[in-house]
Amino acid sequence: MQAITLEIPESVAASYSSLGLLKQVIYEDFVANEYQKGAISLREGAQMLSLTYETFMVDFLGNRHISFINGTREELKLEEQQEEAWLDEMLGEKK
Repeated sequence: MQAITLEIPESVAASYSSLGLLKQVIYEDFVANEYQKGAISLREGAQMLSLTYETFMVDFLGNRHISFINGTREELKLEEQQEEAWLDEMLGEKK
């Protein structure tokens, strides 16, 4: 894992109870941003924060109002069409 050094103004750092808390907040914001950009997956984000997959999706992303569905409109439409075709096929077999 890569390590970086940040210079934070004293006035900002002083608003946190500890440097550890400030470091955690910065890291969580970084993970959330990378997930939103599509640079990391749900599973990668969960691993980076030592969370379960479900906790990352529901609590971490949910509390930040970040959708765990990251797809373009076209990708989502294609997925919907594939699911409808699968459902039609499954229901057609049972008739």
